[in-house]
Amino acid sequence: MGGLKKKALLFGIVICSLPVWLTLCAPVETKPAVYINEVCSSNKRIAEDSDGECSDYIELYNASDRPVSLSGWHLTDDAGELDKAALPDITMEAGGYLLLFANGRDDSEDSLPFKISAAGGESILLTDAEGDIVDSVALPELEADTAYARSEDGSDTWAVLEASPGTSNNEAVAVKAATLDTPVFSTEGGFYSEAFYLEIEAEEGATIYYTLDGSEPTEQSQVYTGSILIEDASANPNVYNAIQNVTTDWLNYTPTEENVDKGTVVRAVAVDGDGNGSWVATATYFVGLTAYENADVLSLVADPEDLFGENGIYVTGKEYDEWYLSGSGEEEPTPNYEQKGSLWEIDSNLEMFESGESVLNQAAGLRIQGGSSRVSAKKRFSVYAREEYSGSDYFDYEILEGKKLHSFALRQGFANAAMQELLQDRSVGTQSAREVVVFLNGEYWYTTYIQEKYSKYYLSEEYGVDMDNVAILRNYSVTGSGDSSVEAEFADLMAYFNGTDFSTEEAFLEACEKIDMQSYIDFMVTNIYLCNMDMSDRYNQLTWRSYEDGESEYEDGKFCWLLYDLDYVETSHLDFYGVDNMAELNSFTAPIRFDVNSSSMDEMIIFSALRDNESFREQFVLSFLDMANTCFSAEYVSQVLEAWGEDIHWHDDFFLLRFDYAVQYLAEEFSLTGTLEELTLSVSDPEGGSVQLNTCTPDLSDGSWSGKYYSDYPLTLTAVAESGYRFVGWSGSVESDEATITVDLTDGGARIEAVFEKTE
Repeated sequence: MGGLKKKALLFGIVICSLPVWLTLCAPVETKPAVYINEVCSSNKRIAEDSDGECSDYIELYNASDRPVSLSGWHLTDDAGELDKAALPDITMEAGGYLLLFANGRDDSEDSLPFKISAAGGESILLTDAEGDIVDSVALPELEADTAYARSEDGSDTWAVLEASPGTSNNEAVAVKAATLDTPVFSTEGGFYSEAFYLEIEAEEGATIYYTLDGSEPTEQSQVYTGSILIEDASANPNVYNAIQNVTTDWLNYTPTEENVDKGTVVRAVAVDGDGNGSWVATATYFVGLTAYENADVLSLVADPEDLFGENGIYVTGKEYDEWYLSGSGEEEPTPNYEQKGSLWEIDSNLEMFESGESVLNQAAGLRIQGGSSRVSAKKRFSVYAREEYSGSDYFDYEILEGKKLHSFALRQGFANAAMQELLQDRSVGTQSAREVVVFLNGEYWYTTYIQEKYSKYYLSEEYGVDMDNVAILRNYSVTGSGDSSVEAEFADLMAYFNGTDFSTEEAFLEACEKIDMQSYIDFMVTNIYLCNMDMSDRYNQLTWRSYEDGESEYEDGKFCWLLYDLDYVETSHLDFYGVDNMAELNSFTAPIRFDVNSSSMDEMIIFSALRDNESFREQFVLSFLDMANTCFSAEYVSQVLEAWGEDIHWHDDFFLLRFDYAVQYLAEEFSLTGTLEELTLSVSDPEGGSVQLNTCTPDLSDGSWSGKYYSDYPLTLTAVAESGYRFVGWSGSVESDEATITVDLTDGGARIEAVFEKTE
């Protein structure tokens, strides 16, 4: 039925008495000038510290009519260590507020070297310059983004309130837990051929309030008194598609005048006579829209004010609009949709439909996604499962097959979605994707792609690492909640490659202790083979590493690579590059980026440093040919493209033409002197086992496979028997009973069969 939104509604101000157990802290004999005024022990999206992270915070308030110096004052969460955190040596003005973040660090003026448990039970104590306890508070359990605060600044009563960091508590609203059952809809969200009446039920004695515009229902919303007619809404005027200030020069932007397809969004909440409320139920209904019944459909619902209001995440915003309309010559304010981080995440609800049936209905967080795409009228979103919304940090349905997702992005770009599927068996990280039709607050928005996001949750699920033991860097900057010290380590790594002579084997082995060499090579081969000319050492590179060694084989402290933003693969700038087809491009020597900071592969620090090392050359050349012959082969690409509704002729026959050009440029780049020879592998029984060839496992399901390799380097073959079979030996160009062999290609190539036999 309707989705449950993990957020208590706010109904009036309720003042809590000071808990009896607060007296466990040392009593305050005289009224202090400075108070602990507000504490938030689970700050997700309320306030950011100086590093841009949302951390637990403590707000102090100077209740006196005079300035107070905080020199020598301390805060602590341990009565046995009163001087745990020295306050900054500043003077608080009369009536002023000071916000300090309990982030476990002491590297900035607003940081405190301890954290606060959201589970409650901790006490916070404030001492003055004489070491006397002047104020203290014992904390209850708190939900995300709520605060335990004095109901009025400096008062003696405390309550669980809406957080108001750095501002007065006097107007803050008390938070009440949702204690009533969530309203139940008589009909599940989905696709219907005919109009119908929807009924809503709630606990006896409760009043149901509902909305039809995506807004969150409150006691000021429409009262449910009888069934609601749900009919085809597509003839209704566009509301959200008609909003103009969604791009910088919005006076010259004309929204579509054509009515878009629409569904009806119903949101309902129950409230009893004592003001107790329920979670919000949300469902989307589509009547008469049969064209979408067999499509994958995603309905995103969020309060219109949070999306399109003065502080909405989707629009330019009040400050920008005032500047824009005034024609002021002052510096341009940042549009709201360009803002990033947790402070610009809003509550939402998503409902997923497959073949017309609702398969997921869950509350989630919503942000604007992307870089340059933010300026477009049809912006993309990032969607997050979080415990504070739904009680889970993961989505309750496999949105992407075989994946347990914490978050996903809505990204335009067929190449970025489909090309990564080609590399899912390689050592570089990839993102799964699927096409989806998106409705926003009931209005058709676009058809795009759901793609999983790289995060600590992704790394935990994909590589089995401890999610608190990893950092992800986009280019040179840490993303998410990672420790910023890794940024300096990555900069040091690049300096190391820039300043080291890698002519010896020892130097190469040392480099292999710093980076996952196969991951890096797979990343580079992918971008070179696909002609992704929108990548450099400082652009469109995602790396990750563990902080410390751990139980997973990937928790070894080495930097690994993740594929990211392959949109450029399907572009064609033939005149600029002087080619008739992008398949002809020598991406080893061509400018790495077309539009900005043009550079060549010679300026890629790691690649240019390692290129002359013989071990690297061999590993790179063999990996390049492994990938060219398997994941980039016309046969395999054709299978993948057909699943996406395309064929092998996609992008001007790129994959039909690319191999011959790519291997030629490989030979030139690495000064190969051998000949390109054909290797044919076969198995005596396709069910008996497989053959690993260098870094790949060719598809031998039909009994045989062929690929082309330069004769400069020997090939390594390993036979792997399936359960119930054993490996007997190799036959053909090589005779051996060793499971692993090396093969030197000669003129005419080689034909080798792996022989397996049943053990029973």
